[in-house]
Amino acid sequence: MKKEHIALIAGIVFVVGTGAAMIYLESQWLNVMVYPIMAIGMGPYFYIRSKEKEARWLSEAAELEGRSLLDEKEWIFEFTGSSYAALTIVNKDGEYTGNYKIVNLPLWKRAISIFFPGMDAYYAFTGGIFTSHNEPAVAFQKRKEDGRNVLEIRNHKGETAGFYKEEKKLTRTNGSIYTADGELLCDVKSKSKMGDFNLRTVDDRFFASYMHGYFDYAMKPQFQKSSGQDLVKVGEELSDNEKTLAAAVVCYWMSYLQRGN
Repeated sequence: MKKEHIALIAGIVFVVGTGAAMIYLESQWLNVMVYPIMAIGMGPYFYIRSKEKEARWLSEAAELEGRSLLDEKEWIFEFTGSSYAALTIVNKDGEYTGNYKIVNLPLWKRAISIFFPGMDAYYAFTGGIFTSHNEPAVAFQKRKEDGRNVLEIRNHKGETAGFYKEEKKLTRTNGSIYTADGELLCDVKSKSKMGDFNLRTVDDRFFASYMHGYFDYAMKPQFQKSSGQDLVKVGEELSDNEKTLAAAVVCYWMSYLQRGN
């Protein structure tokens, strides 16, 4: 039996058993604890399934020419169901272009991220975006600075491409993207609590856009069996460094949107 099936069975047993026990004991905490119980019970299953899917993608991509989201103008994020901050990224033809994930995370933070979606919003971490051959394409370090979340974004050579500084305001997100020289490139603002955005640079070039629930390629055969996709469109006139900044900020945002945060 595969590890993911074992984890699924164990998760179902844990959720059903815990729920039955709380009902039997007439616990008043049942309504409050439903989601945490589901997250704790099913977290390992989604995490294992995501890792096994990643291994399968990498195995299939190893024999093909390397692909990167930086070479694409449309990024499709496939929903994995995992509570962990990881994204699978494909292009409009359904070809694997790589993934986004948190790297070099201590074990205790990894466990928290698996069981409690979105908790990584409260601690510093390093995020990495990788090509279809698992080569680094973009990286960023997230930290707190004067009460704001700050991403220091680096390209595949390890050179600083720029910064993203974010302020959360209730259900909306406001922030700004800066070049490595500290010049303002783009003001960032979500248009709705669903995370929609339509961003332009200070010189009015298209930067990136996303609309919740809108997916151009839903009827293509390669997408019909997937559980869900999110489509982000990126400006064709962006320089390599600007696209690096777009990739980091978009992946950072989408990792929370796909987990309902």
